[in-house]
Amino acid sequence: MSTTTSRKQHLNIRTTQMEMTPRGTVGGANPLAEDFAGKLQEAQSQIEALQQQQAEVERQKQELQEINEAKEDFLHGQVELHEKLSTAVTAMDREIFATRQELDELEQVRTSFADHLEKIDALNPDGWNNESLRQDLTRAISVLDLAEDEYEQAVAHFSGGRSASVFGGGSKPKRAASGSSEESEFLTMLRNGFAFNLPVVILGTFALIVYFLK
Repeated sequence: MSTTTSRKQHLNIRTTQMEMTPRGTVGGANPLAEDFAGKLQEAQSQIEALQQQQAEVERQKQELQEINEAKEDFLHGQVELHEKLSTAVTAMDREIFATRQELDELEQVRTSFADHLEKIDALNPDGWNNESLRQDLTRAISVLDLAEDEYEQAVAHFSGGRSASVFGGGSKPKRAASGSSEESEFLTMLRNGFAFNLPVVILGTFALIVYFLK
């Protein structure tokens, strides 16, 4: 009797253990599986974060490269434009200085020419006296010679500049400095005029003599 009872109790214990095991392993949660799944999910999240970081780094790298290229273009354009503007400013400074200097010289020449023009306009051969005809003619020729000398000097001075066209492209051949040919020609014409009017002068003189002798 005792033997039979012991066996039954032993079988009951094994049955209980067999009923408890499925509930712990098959029917319940597996800690190892849950831990592996969690680590896999965590690794996947880390991979995605690393991929996002890498994409951000690539984006920043591309942006930095574009900024550097734009900076290089700016520096190149800055140097090139600075050189152009500096060269232009220097050239304009020289041009302005030369223009002002030439303008001042033109103003001086204009004043001198206006003075000569006034003196030439004041010459009136018809009003010269016969007694001082030679002196008046010599003085008039000197006025013309001086004016012509200054004119030709001005033409030579401005011939290489922008004001060369002011003088009509140059001067005519200069008159003889002594004025002997002009004086001779003028005196010849004057003598011819006296010769032409000589009979009238003689008759007039004779008439005056007769008038005063009466």
